Amino acid sequence: MANTTEDLTSQALSLTEELILMLLNEETGYFHQVPGWHLNCAVVGAVLAELSLRSRIDTDMESLLLVDETETGRPALDSILKEIAAESVQRNAQYWIERLAPRAESIIDAVLDRLVDLKLLEYHDGEFWTLAPTVWHGELYGKSEEGTAGQFIRTRISRVIFTDEIPDPRDVIIICLVNTCDVFRFIFQLDDEAEERIEFICKMDLIGRSLASAVSQNLAVPALRRPALARKIPTVSLPKLLLNPHSRDGNLNALFGSLAEEYGPVFQIRPPFSEPMTFLAGLETNRWVHKRGRMYLRARDYFSDFEKVYGASGVLPALDGADHFRLRKSLSPAYSAARLGGQLDQLYNRGRKYMASLTVGDSYRATSMCREMVNAQLSPLLIGVDTQDLMDDLMVYKERALSVHVAKLLPRFTLNTPGMRRRAKVLDTLMQRVQDIHTPAQRADSPRDLVDDYLSLHASDPQFLPES
Repeated sequence: MANTTEDLTSQALSLTEELILMLLNEETGYFHQVPGWHLNCAVVGAVLAELSLRSRIDTDMESLLLVDETETGRPALDSILKEIAAESVQRNAQYWIERLAPRAESIIDAVLDRLVDLKLLEYHDGEFWTLAPTVWHGELYGKSEEGTAGQFIRTRISRVIFTDEIPDPRDVIIICLVNTCDVFRFIFQLDDEAEERIEFICKMDLIGRSLASAVSQNLAVPALRRPALARKIPTVSLPKLLLNPHSRDGNLNALFGSLAEEYGPVFQIRPPFSEPMTFLAGLETNRWVHKRGRMYLRARDYFSDFEKVYGASGVLPALDGADHFRLRKSLSPAYSAARLGGQLDQLYNRGRKYMASLTVGDSYRATSMCREMVNAQLSPLLIGVDTQDLMDDLMVYKERALSVHVAKLLPRFTLNTPGMRRRAKVLDTLMQRVQDIHTPAQRADSPRDLVDDYLSLHASDPQFLPES
């Protein structure tokens, strides 16, 4: 924390960084409901405003002038400054916002990385962020406060909006940009007087007014035309799909990975009597989905039927956006190093017990052996019961359900064969074991597990996590 404070006191946050902190919604782990183009325009507007405050450019309602092309030392600012300096024709702010908006994503990434480095944000897998507790010292903003960076900035902005306090020029610009994005209604409860105050503040500063005007005009512009596909999406033939060894063993990850190696990151499968399905697969595609998937993809449509197979609602893979992030946060203690650290002896003992059941000299399939060993160790720790005798049936049933309802590789009747119906009953056996061991008397003096966390979340918010 000392290093963070030292960094902050020597170099205040930029307008772009403050804007990102203002727009961050901790409930969803990402930004408030701002359409992508709106957010891009606002971010570029913040960069131009910061360059203006640093006397690198000068802008008014009609033009944007280069004043000093000396680098600021901030990569997110200097790349934009360099592009403005390279332009031989004088342009206005609206032109630059429209031209630079497609680069906003890289600016946002750089800003988020810096805020994480400063320990103002905490990063979570899946491209989610939350505000980190921070001590704010007087050298930065003139007073000491404890809380999060976002809370401090929002408190500062709220004082300007809800009192007659004279705003700092930086606050005026932030208010102009956030107001342009129409996000204040998600952050504060505004009455007519507050809305009038915001409109009044937005007219107080020429820089903020000109940039907000330019952003507003660009918000009406449709998204930039996307380039046409360079080539036709390849189609995987049905025989090729069915003869793939991974189609038979149910390893969907390996199946799509092998198809991606042969057909590329985007390919189609045309099941008989069904609509064609387009698949995205491969390493680069997974990186893109990890980073941008929330804006273009949705899991609910694909997992809704899969949930019904288990009689469940709101399983983690089927949730999107805020609900997904909230459930992950609620269950994170169950997977924490601290909870596992308190039960390492049990973990080691179960691992040794499983290894002792293996016969020296025999050969075992690596996938199934590792799966069984992991299950032998983690099942009692996470759900309180041993499931080794049930695991094979549970895995076969799950893979078949995924093949039928998610991958759409098999017809529905294949999930209702006598063998699958028998395996479905194993689910009832598992649920009964879990329920029997998770009564108040049985859990007394026992360390919390994943089921305890689920039950607590259901008790506190049954609408979010229903009994199913």
